[in-house]
This record gives sequence, structure tokens and C-alpha cells, in this order.
Amino acid sequence: MKYYCPLCKSELTKDHFHKVIKIQEDERKVQKGELEKLRKQASAAQAVAAQAKKQAKEAKQKAKQAEVEGHKKGQEFAKRKYDRMMQSQNVAFKKLKEKYQQLKQGITPQEIGLADEKVLVSRLEKEFPSDRIKHAGKGGDVLHFVRFKGEDIGCIVYECKHMDRILSDHVKQTALAKKTRNADFGILVTIGTRKGFAGLDQEDGVFIVSQAGVLTLAGICRRSLVAMAEQRLDAAQREAAAKRLMDYVTSPICRTPLEEAISQAERARKNLKKEMEQHKRDWLERNEIYQTIHRDVSHIQENVGRVLSGKEPIKLEKPRFEPLALPAPRE
Repeated sequence: MKYYCPLCKSELTKDHFHKVIKIQEDERKVQKGELEKLRKQASAAQAVAAQAKKQAKEAKQKAKQAEVEGHKKGQEFAKRKYDRMMQSQNVAFKKLKEKYQQLKQGITPQEIGLADEKVLVSRLEKEFPSDRIKHAGKGGDVLHFVRFKGEDIGCIVYECKHMDRILSDHVKQTALAKKTRNADFGILVTIGTRKGFAGLDQEDGVFIVSQAGVLTLAGICRRSLVAMAEQRLDAAQREAAAKRLMDYVTSPICRTPLEEAISQAERARKNLKKEMEQHKRDWLERNEIYQTIHRDVSHIQENVGRVLSGKEPIKLEKPRFEPLALPAPRE
């Protein structure tokens, strides 16, 4: 039997042929191992690539989600900022609207008077020095604790509104303040008007009074609380007595003279203001007259001196009046 080389086809001996075959088998095994190794490496590489692709996809989704959440948070932040800005603008607009209405009615800040919490507190403290007056914060209620024999015997709560109209919300706010403060009387002090309102009314268990009549009404309420304390009425009796007082005060028999007094007080206040303004104009005019006389006399005296010394007289200059120093108004 003849043996040939599987590669070059040359004739080989039996031993040589088996050696070549063995070498080929060994090479095939090595190649097979290398291929298996490469296959495993390729498979591992594919797995790594797939994992990397998955992670990249997840990262992209997370990034997109984060972007959406970030956009949402940004929108929420922007909305909160916008809401704060709008709230501030609404407050500013409300104040401007009030000022516009006041100017439209010819009402100056000085004329608001007792419809301003600070002014009301000051006047109540002056009118009722033995009582305890408390202002519950900026723009808040004014609490009037009536004292008798060194003790608090009752409370009057005031809500001040300096708007041109009396709104139902103002009345409800006063009624709520009366309830939450556990007050015996609630008084809405206003510069506003509404149909049928002549300076005094009641609604939802509270008084509505123009600023010109609030001190008078406060005195009536205070005296009734002192009378209740002297009679030692219980809570139910006090509430009934307060209701009877409100009905009486706002009845025609009492309201008519009270409204007349309020109207006359308001009229007197306006007349006083006009009189003060007229006095001021008169004082300013007299001040200019005095300064003109002084200037003219001084000018003549100076020119006499110049003429006597051989100099030319000077021309009278245009007057410059010094402002009149008026005392500062008291609050």
C-alpha cells in the first residue's frame, strides 16, 4: 500500500505518513481550540456590546426622564414665581385702585382718618384711657377690651375699610372677626357708601358706621358692656342684650339723630378743612406782603446811602419770597 502526502501529494513511507497525519490533527485541534476561543471571545464581546447598548438605552431613557422631570420642576418653579409675582401685582393693583377711587371722590389720605387702623387705635386710646386697645398686626383687626374695676369685661372688634363702596365681603369679614375674637360687638368702620346708607346700619350681627360716628358708637357699646357687667349677666343674657342694643341703635328713633350727628360732624370737619386752607392762603399772602414791604424799604435805604456817597442807585430786582415756616400738623 502506498502513502501520499495530503499536502504535496508526494509518496511517503508509512511512518512518515502517520507523522504528517498526526501533525495535521494536532494543527486541527489547535485551530479548533483557537476557533472556540475566538468564538467565546466574540460571544463575550457581543454580550458586552449588548449590555453596553442596553445601558446606553437605559441611560438615554433616564436622561430623557430627568429632562422631563427637570422641565416639570422648572415649570413648577416658574409657576410659583409667577404666582408670587401676580399676588404682589394684585396687592399693588388693589392699593392703586383704592387710591384712584379716593382721588375720584376727592378723598385724601388725611381724610381717611378713623378708617385707618393706626389712627383709630390712637383715638380709642385717647378716648378710653382705662381700656386696653390692641392692633392685631398690619391691616388686621383693632381689638377694644373694655375694662371695669381692673378687669376685662367685654370686647369690641373693629374692621377698617377705606374704599368707596361698602361690600358684603367687608361685612362678612367683620362678622367673622367678631366670632373668632369672641367679641360682644363688631364694628365695620368705612368711608364708603351704598344704597340707603346714611352713616349707620347693621348687617349679619355687626354695626356698619362711617368714620365720623365710630367714636360715638364705640362709647355706646362700651357703656352697654359696663352695664352688663354691673348687672352680672351671663353669656346668653349678654348676647340678647347686645342684640337689643343693636336693634335700638339702628332703629329710626335712635338712628335718625345719630345719623344727623354723624352728618353734621362730617360737614363740620369739611368746613374746618376749608377754613384751615383759606387761613393758610391768607397767611401765605400776608407773608409775601411783609417780605415785599421789607424788601422795598431796604432797597430805598440802600439807594439813599449810595446817592449820598456819590454812587449810582441800583435797580430793584425781582422779588424772591422765602417760604412761610408753618408748624407741622399733628397726627
